[in-house]
Amino acid sequence: MLPILPRSTFTPVLPTLLAAIGLLGTFSGAHAQEVGENEARQRWVLEGELTSVLSQGNSESLALGFGATARRRWEHDALRFEVGWVRVETGRITVRAVGTVDDFEVERDVDRATTAEAVTARSRYDRTLSERFFVYGGADWLRNTFAGIDSRTLLALGGGNTWADGDRTRFSTDYAVTYTFEEDVVENPFLDSDFAGVRFGYELWRRLSENAVFESELVADLNLKETDDRRFDLDNSMTVDINEVIALKPSLRFSWRNLPALRAVPLFTPGGEDTGTTVQSPLRKLDTLFRLALVLTF
Repeated sequence: MLPILPRSTFTPVLPTLLAAIGLLGTFSGAHAQEVGENEARQRWVLEGELTSVLSQGNSESLALGFGATARRRWEHDALRFEVGWVRVETGRITVRAVGTVDDFEVERDVDRATTAEAVTARSRYDRTLSERFFVYGGADWLRNTFAGIDSRTLLALGGGNTWADGDRTRFSTDYAVTYTFEEDVVENPFLDSDFAGVRFGYELWRRLSENAVFESELVADLNLKETDDRRFDLDNSMTVDINEVIALKPSLRFSWRNLPALRAVPLFTPGGEDTGTTVQSPLRKLDTLFRLALVLTF
């Protein structure tokens, strides 16, 4: 599990990071203007995202997110790598007074706990065979213990169609055969951990104005060993450029699985007594994540 810094560390660190990004954007803006479209297709394009929310005082919570994308396009080939991490920590505050009615001191305790964390990594290679058709291979890895997944690796091989590839709109669909290796936090005896499947998805890129771009990506997977095991991830985002290097990116992600992973739940009697045993219960089918990120491109 990734470490989290002490609470006192973030107060000075976040403004420093933002200031550094601003300076880097000023320095890199002139360089970005010098890169033409043809040259840009022949070089690596790197994007970094930083998301952070910190609340202290009468309530305490901390949300951190980081993402990075590296991609390169040639005349007929494209290569892309992505990594992402998000963590949410909340503090439960309890307050008590110690002393007498006329003379007391207030004591404050904070019980901090991680309430959400996910780590992802993706890679994909595309080869264009014609104006409308391409083939691709990819690999995905995910850890999301709060969704019951300790580790999931998926390998995909397939093809797709490019329906639009212009300056204002890009749209493609793809389909593949997959194989998944999954390890759950709580083992499900009714589902195989390794299984073959099929995948369908689309990618939409739409320039709404000179400074705003809308993106939508759907990935849907079907387990061929257990056809009731279906899942999809839908990610919609809007990128608003501040300058050639820095942009703001709000995004909304939906992750749904028809047969979610299991969790171990303590069992109590109707009278409220702990039996000391646990039972297995399915997690919720839908997870929703909203993020507002600062994006740096160079």
